[in-house]
Amino acid sequence: MPDDIPGLEEAARSENDWVRARILKRDPPAEGSLLKIAQRARDMAANSLGTRHPAYAVALQNLGLYYDAIENDAAQANELFAQARAVLAGNDLPLADGFYWLGIFRHQVGRNAERAQAALREALATRRRALASDDALLADTMIALAEATAKAGDIHSAIALMQEALETAWLSGSARRNVRHGKTR
Repeated sequence: MPDDIPGLEEAARSENDWVRARILKRDPPAEGSLLKIAQRARDMAANSLGTRHPAYAVALQNLGLYYDAIENDAAQANELFAQARAVLAGNDLPLADGFYWLGIFRHQVGRNAERAQAALREALATRRRALASDDALLADTMIALAEATAKAGDIHSAIALMQEALETAWLSGSARRNVRHGKTR
């Protein structure tokens, strides 16, 4: 393993974010097809950081996003998502962003509220396990899930999610204000 692990991790994180954005925008770069850039990012993460590293798991997830969003191959996508989860062995917070953005994509681009809900529920469950109950990312995920839930016709559940999101956002704002003023809970 190279000496500059933090630098390699930052480069892998940046590459994975870039690949995810290109896939979900359906915008192939000059460097190659969307599949090729996703495969290249996976291979670079494996070679630089190893196949047990979170960056490798996110790269696998990005390949799954490719198969889901571009090829509409749910079986292949789910297999890659399962591989990514297995790499992380229960500590799957690094995958939450990918599932969040997949949910947004499915809702806004794919116009499929039910599939959007599945991805957003996974992102929310992962974030709930790993983040503080007043984390703003929880509120953002709940809002997106509430919108997809309303679109799917379940207004009562959507309202409950929105209320929870507002409470979480309020707590998050209160926590930030208290920190700024030197207070703790």
